[in-house]
Amino acid sequence: MKNVCLIGYGNWGKIVFKSLKKIKSIKKIFIIKSRKNKNTISLNNIDWVIITATNTSHFSLVKKYLNLKKNVFCEKPLTLKFQDDLKLYKIAKKNKCKIYVSDIERYKKKKLSILKKNEIYRSKFSSSKKDILYRLTYHDFTYLFQFLKPHEKIKIKIIKSSKGFLKFALQRGVKDFIFTYNLNTPQKIHKFNNTNLITKKNILQQMISKVINKKADFSMNEKISLFSHQMCLKILRKIEN
Repeated sequence: MKNVCLIGYGNWGKIVFKSLKKIKSIKKIFIIKSRKNKNTISLNNIDWVIITATNTSHFSLVKKYLNLKKNVFCEKPLTLKFQDDLKLYKIAKKNKCKIYVSDIERYKKKKLSILKKNEIYRSKFSSSKKDILYRLTYHDFTYLFQFLKPHEKIKIKIIKSSKGFLKFALQRGVKDFIFTYNLNTPQKIHKFNNTNLITKKNILQQMISKVINKKADFSMNEKISLFSHQMCLKILRKIEN
C-alpha cells in the first residue's frame, strides 16, 4: 500500500484527488492545498508526491521533493524551461528517485492511422484563453511522439494565432500534421483525423495507478516529456517571431 501527498488543490487538483481515492493500492492521501497551507505533514512514510500546482511553481516543488528523495508525479509541463527539465532528471537519477510527467493521452490507447496529411482538431469553451500550447498541444505531442521524433527534423508553420485560437502545421518528411485549437466554442471535440479521442474511461486513474506502482515506462516518459516540451518551445518562438 502507498501513501501519497497531493500538492495543489485547485480545479485540477480536486479532479486528481477524486481519482486518487479510487486507486486501491493507495492507503492514505495527504493534501497540501497551497503555499499558504500551514499544515505540517511528515514525509517519512510518503511514497509519492503528486504535483498539480501552477506551472510556474513546478520546478521549485519538484526539485524540493526530489532532494528529499521522494518520487514525483508532476502535471505537464515539468517546468517552463528545457534546461530546468534536464536539471530535475539529473537530480532524480542522483537520488535514485522517479519522475513521471502526465502523458494521459497515451493511456487512451487509440489506434491511429497516419496519413500523408493528418488533422488534429481540439475545441471547447474556456474563459481563459492563455497557454494553449501547454494546456492542449502538449497532450497531442505525447501520443504523436513516435511519429514526429526527432524534433530537429520537423518544419513548423504558424497558420493563425489569435485570442483563444491557434492553428499551425508540422512537416516531418513526406507527412504533414495540421493542428487546430479553439477555446471559443461550446463544442467539445478532440479528434485525430477521423478518430475521436474523447473517452468516458477514467484514464487519469489508470495512469496514476500504474505510475505509483512503478508499472509505467519511466524511461519512455522522460523521452516523451522532453520531446513535447521542446516542440512547445519551438512553436512558441515561432509565434513570438
